[in-house]
Amino acid sequence: MAGNFRAGAGSGMHPAAPMVVRRRISHLGVLALVVASCHGGSAANTTSRADTLFAEDFESGNLSAWDGVDPAHHQVVSDPAFAQSGSRYLEVTYSTGGEGGWLTHFFMPGYDSIYVSYYVRFPTNWQGGTKLLALYGSRTDDQWSALGKAGLCPNGTDFFGTWLITEVSGNPGPTRFYSYYPAMAREPDGVTCWGRYGDGSETYVPPLTLSLGAWHHVEFWVKLNTPGQSNASQTFWIDGVQRGNWAGFSFRASTILRLNAVQFSFSGNPTGTIRKLYVDHLVVTTGTRTRDE
Repeated sequence: MAGNFRAGAGSGMHPAAPMVVRRRISHLGVLALVVASCHGGSAANTTSRADTLFAEDFESGNLSAWDGVDPAHHQVVSDPAFAQSGSRYLEVTYSTGGEGGWLTHFFMPGYDSIYVSYYVRFPTNWQGGTKLLALYGSRTDDQWSALGKAGLCPNGTDFFGTWLITEVSGNPGPTRFYSYYPAMAREPDGVTCWGRYGDGSETYVPPLTLSLGAWHHVEFWVKLNTPGQSNASQTFWIDGVQRGNWAGFSFRASTILRLNAVQFSFSGNPTGTIRKLYVDHLVVTTGTRTRDE
């Protein structure tokens, strides 16, 4: 299945080139850790899994753990009554052209399995679609090899990338995968690639739309294939319910590619109006979702 979400595809260029109940994530049967400063972020008081790579709850009031910060698009706001947890959250401002920039955190050289949990909120006047979250696969010897690849076709050793997006067909439209991988279908010219919602083997379980004016819990798990095998898989959950699954394909031909960056990827279709989006309480781990959170 072809994706048609092209606005801002592959963002993150090399710098040189009805209400959901508000709740904290509770992890059962795992160790409560103070996330060490080497992980970056501002989740010093976040209860985390033992396999946590990175956590960001914005409570520090700054975005020092991220690459790509643009004050015109990204502001940490203090409002305990609005935040999903704690007292601060990220406010993203989109221009009328559909761009809200991006925020990228790297964890080189990378991993073969990454699980991401975070919260997102659309205001009641939201229009159009947007990219939500990306996991990048760069070469272990070049953390930038997967970024800025909009329209390019991966060969299995240079890059891959996979996003969760909301389609431009609604306000917002349905949530989908949006993936770049070696066997993806080419455009009619035979050399251009745009992200794909699936290959015909994926499963989406409606409802896939995120309601307005509420915090939604979004979870995304990607497991890479063994080189030479088609055993990659990816799954997402919305508010604790599995809504998307795609398995039995390949992201890479070599272990030179691993999952090594998470990105808030704020781009979407032009709407002719300035838009806001809100984000809170991100946790990135090397495992998978093993329980309701």
